[in-house]
Amino acid sequence: MTLAAVSLAFISGLVALTLPVDAADRGTLPDLPRMMRGIRILSHPDFAGRQSGSEGGRRSAEYVADHFEHVGLTPAGHRRMGTERTAWEQTGPVTVTQIEAPATLAFSFPEEPAPGAIVPQLGSQFLPVLDSPSINLTAPLVFVGYGIADPARGWDEYEGVAVRDRVVLFLRGKPPHYPLHVRHAEKERIAREKGAVGFITFTGPLLSRYAARRGMGHQPLAFYTNAGDDRPLPGVWISGETGAAIFHAQALSVTDVQTTLNNDRVVGSKALKSLVHMQWTSQRQAGWLVNVLGAIPGRDPVLKNDVVILGAHRDHFGNQAGLLFPGADDNASGTAVLLELARILKNGPSPKRTILFASFSGEEQNLLGSTWYVRHPTRPLANTVAMINVDHVGLGNGTLTVGVANMPKDVAALAAKQAGLSEAVKLYGFFPGGDHVPFAEAGIPTVAVVTAGAHPHFHQSSDSHDTIQPDRLRTAARFVLALTRRLANAP
Repeated sequence: MTLAAVSLAFISGLVALTLPVDAADRGTLPDLPRMMRGIRILSHPDFAGRQSGSEGGRRSAEYVADHFEHVGLTPAGHRRMGTERTAWEQTGPVTVTQIEAPATLAFSFPEEPAPGAIVPQLGSQFLPVLDSPSINLTAPLVFVGYGIADPARGWDEYEGVAVRDRVVLFLRGKPPHYPLHVRHAEKERIAREKGAVGFITFTGPLLSRYAARRGMGHQPLAFYTNAGDDRPLPGVWISGETGAAIFHAQALSVTDVQTTLNNDRVVGSKALKSLVHMQWTSQRQAGWLVNVLGAIPGRDPVLKNDVVILGAHRDHFGNQAGLLFPGADDNASGTAVLLELARILKNGPSPKRTILFASFSGEEQNLLGSTWYVRHPTRPLANTVAMINVDHVGLGNGTLTVGVANMPKDVAALAAKQAGLSEAVKLYGFFPGGDHVPFAEAGIPTVAVVTAGAHPHFHQSSDSHDTIQPDRLRTAARFVLALTRRLANAP
């Protein structure tokens, strides 16, 4: 049977499913202290931020595999790939980038009537982009709006400005009138092709609707540029406060500049009367990311060949420029839910379908681990009827944001009702980011689960276990448990 045929039959069964709340659903709830303990362990400095391909990443994989073995899951890895694997593991290649301390950034304004300088603080006011190469340069600064060059659509922010051998400064995102989605990697590619020697980016004061809904602020965040190129530009994300100060030193208002770009549709690129100094050392080496896979075999003679995947990424950013990124919310929280539900579901009634628990690595580097699994599945994709992805579920406003793709939203709504969480679950369509994306693109039904509201420590070194809100974690775990049971037992 083809993947499309399996999915269609499965979805038809889900639409008709009206399972009652059984005794297991009423009596077996996720153990909150266990999950909190798991977050505390995974975000401890002993795991060094769980960077993919690093020793800390390897130790975190061993921790998850030990848990899977302890609760009695069946190993579901793949012995044929890579090196040093166990039956619990699936590995794939990854580049490990380490930015060494110190990292420095400074702006000077030699042409001002009263010459001055801005020296941002590492962490709170700037972060190097984590796959940046080593750099030690001083160069003029050029503002290029949102960093978009699309003459065919009448929006070229590089027209009329010279950027060769200069550092470009651009806003994150895009103006609301520009019709296409713009990835950061595309902005970097354009800057490199135009001859820039580096880039600086920041979030402007006027947030997009998506950023506002996600509770995104103006702080610098850790990220990889994911340009897919061996020659990435050195880059920095600065705070909105620092960006505003740079414009203020030019007697400009960044709010006025962004308003003109957004509303008046007028390109505002210009050379700034500023020099920027960027300096750090970056080490790159080849490594292996590790997905950890364990299963509960299905009991139904026919449906046991179907697979429901419950996944959460385990990796984070490691130790960069002297800053440890603990990754408690992102995504020790989702990993803790994964581990606790493995325990509960293994100790409860056997599911009709096989449940595969997947602890992915490489999510922060363009979804490498989940993409690797989809390309090298240890269970046939044609038999994979659904994938649930759990990511940063430790903070928020008390509700869950649930993105459903390739299946009716009623499935998630029924699971929320069964868990007594109908008011707490807000349903949407496909989410563009997360480990569910490679599965959705392969045509597999997916459900992405995150907590709604602000995540104030997202991609920052302040994402520590003591910031987690236990009730948010418990809500997510209860919903995902009900949803997993429903998917695994549908006709």
